Amino acid sequence: MLNKYINAIRINGFVKINNFLSKSEINKAISFVEDSYKKSRMINIKGVPKRDKNDKIVYNLQNKNLFFIKILSKKTVLDIGMYFLNDPYYRYLPKSKPNFNLLYYNARSSGNKLDLHIDSYVPFKGERTIMMQFVFLLEDSTILNGCTTAVKGSHKSGEFSDRKSKKIIPITGKAGDLIIWDSRLWHGTLPNINGQSRWALVATLGMWWIKPKMNFYKTLPNNIYKKCSNLQKQLLGFCSIPPNDETERINTKCGYQFLKKNIYEYKL
Repeated sequence: MLNKYINAIRINGFVKINNFLSKSEINKAISFVEDSYKKSRMINIKGVPKRDKNDKIVYNLQNKNLFFIKILSKKTVLDIGMYFLNDPYYRYLPKSKPNFNLLYYNARSSGNKLDLHIDSYVPFKGERTIMMQFVFLLEDSTILNGCTTAVKGSHKSGEFSDRKSKKIIPITGKAGDLIIWDSRLWHGTLPNINGQSRWALVATLGMWWIKPKMNFYKTLPNNIYKKCSNLQKQLLGFCSIPPNDETERINTKCGYQFLKKNIYEYKL
């Protein structure tokens, strides 16, 4: 099945894996997300784009509960991530382990239409990508509640998205499904017509040298950090933190042996 998923991403730019999350995982995730969203509404979040004004968003899921990190650590996610995102010349970790990092991890229920765009920031051609989106559906995603849209094969174009494209298709899914796409894929969302929520966990994973959108290693709670495995700490970027200067080390890339025992050392 893994080869089937990989080939779909290589050819179409995306794949949907049915029933990836169990019902208990879905219920647990929704409970955490809705509780976090209620709390976040009390916070004045700066820099939110106008297009997101009707969206429900919970930022930095990795800081909320170890459960969300465990979802990213599932074997299929790691295997697909390693195929597309691992640096084959990363000498400090075994080739059988991931060396890509988490770049962004939110929960989202969209409201407004989102025009076609790419998440890689710059278009480029080639078999290898540098970033991918992993979207874990917690509720059904339909045409009426604003499902994801995409143009098949557009990740191969080497161009920015054509928002007037006639080849846009909807990508619907059921609660528990996992949708993965190459960040070069032209994609967007339909408007949420019926107003029903469609919560999903949205994780952006990228090659080790890409800067994450938030400073994970200075904000991750210590109680979560201590429960993470070395693999999970690496996934959160703790093996590719730039050194302060040459007296610390001269490589950004590190191995598990460089992981510190207490996260507070990273916050100094």
